[in-house]
Amino acid sequence: MANEQVSATGDADVRLVRKGIASSAAGFWLVSLSPVIVAGAGIHGISLAFWRSWVGFVVLATIVMTRKTMTWEAVRRTAPVGLCFGASIGLFFWAAQLTSVANASLITVLQPLVMMVGARFMFAEVVTRRDVFWSAIAITGAVTLVLAGDSSGTGDIRGDLLAGGSVIVGAGYFIFGKRVLETVEVMPFMTGVFLWAGLLLTVVVIVSGERIPPDTGADWLRILAVGLAPGLGHVLLNFAQNKAPLNLIGVVQLLVPVNATLMAYFFLDQSVTGLQLVGMALVIGALTTQATRRATST
Repeated sequence: MANEQVSATGDADVRLVRKGIASSAAGFWLVSLSPVIVAGAGIHGISLAFWRSWVGFVVLATIVMTRKTMTWEAVRRTAPVGLCFGASIGLFFWAAQLTSVANASLITVLQPLVMMVGARFMFAEVVTRRDVFWSAIAITGAVTLVLAGDSSGTGDIRGDLLAGGSVIVGAGYFIFGKRVLETVEVMPFMTGVFLWAGLLLTVVVIVSGERIPPDTGADWLRILAVGLAPGLGHVLLNFAQNKAPLNLIGVVQLLVPVNATLMAYFFLDQSVTGLQLVGMALVIGALTTQATRRATST
């Protein structure tokens, strides 16, 4: 009887991890569309980040107010998460307009390292030697993908520095968010996050003097697209937080530069080299192996 109970518990844990992996993979795929959407925008990346936050807030606030699931406690507790999120996307969107899409996606190459350390010391997650090995292979592939990219015409070092600067605050969004999501539901959580991000970016865009409203219908479409598609991606990512280990979600994030580079090839006419294809193969192979192993054992 005891063995049956242990088996049932183990099966439930495996199913949760599978849901977490699937949700995080889908979420990161949607998030990876961001640099492709904003790369050709006629307004500043900070302004795009401003609109993304407020579009997401209006949609989610409508839902949670209808369901009556939003509380002032959720608003208060999501403050540090939302401020990290706002700073991260502001820097990231700005970087995407100054450098190549592949280089802007550098954030996803470095963030898993920060998240793995945070998972180990803040949440006592077990990180095995196999985890480290396959994560190292995936990171090597992602670094190869980024460094082998052709950035001619868009390779501004300032963009690379901005992308690197967003790594820490972006990791803080996931690390602080995991703690809050232990007691706050996903929809109120994301509503609070978008609210605080929007408030931060409102101050930033006013101080910077950047133009807020776009001039063209194409930019309005970009605003709606970047608010809805990647916004849904973040909802899926937060749904995954209490199901898959944080260190595994961090590594799955390496799918972002793979998809972003492919989307840039098809839609922005950016080239893809043979070495980049090797990097993609390493990322996909390592992540498939690691995710399959974690999805079949607790």
